[in-house]
Amino acid sequence: MAKSRQPGVDGDIDMASSKPSKQRKLLYQAPKHRRRRMLAAHLSDDLRGKQRIRRVPIRTGDRVRVMRGEFAGLEGKVEKVEYSSGRIFVEGMTREKGAGMSSKLPVHSSKVLVTELNMSDKWRSGLLAEKAKAPEE
Repeated sequence: MAKSRQPGVDGDIDMASSKPSKQRKLLYQAPKHRRRRMLAAHLSDDLRGKQRIRRVPIRTGDRVRVMRGEFAGLEGKVEKVEYSSGRIFVEGMTREKGAGMSSKLPVHSSKVLVTELNMSDKWRSGLLAEKAKAPEE
């Protein structure tokens, strides 16, 4: 009998299978509210101390530093978050194409580090404030 998927400690689904194909299927067929949680990135050390959380779902307007690839070290604002492909677009990450046009390059959320949060949304700032007030376990 197959093991049922149960929500984990942080609300994400624990992987019921160790098969890579089933893990990919779970990611690709996840509903949008779960995909948003999956597109999370680690916080920088100073933000981690202030917010008392390790990772946060990425939003448009957050400042991130690219940690891997050709653009490692680049710091910029998140211009777009694409939940269907699981990628984000950071300003300054462009490549010249053959015809002379420039195109934006996507990067996975696990390859960036959040350096500054976009706190313009009251709902998000309230959630982060609640988590910061919660007692350490």
